[in-house]
Amino acid sequence: MRDVIDFAAPLGPLGALAEHAVLNRYMPRLIRIRNQHVKTAAEAP
Repeated sequence: MRDVIDFAAPLGPLGALAEHAVLNRYMPRLIRIRNQHVKTAAEAP
């Protein structure tokens, strides 16, 4: 499985600032946690 994520914060320059400050770190972590849950569920008996 492969995840391709494309995201952009709304609100123009304010959104770009939030994207740089928060989302660029948060989103990859969210996907890693999600992938671990999917893996655990798929490998469960």
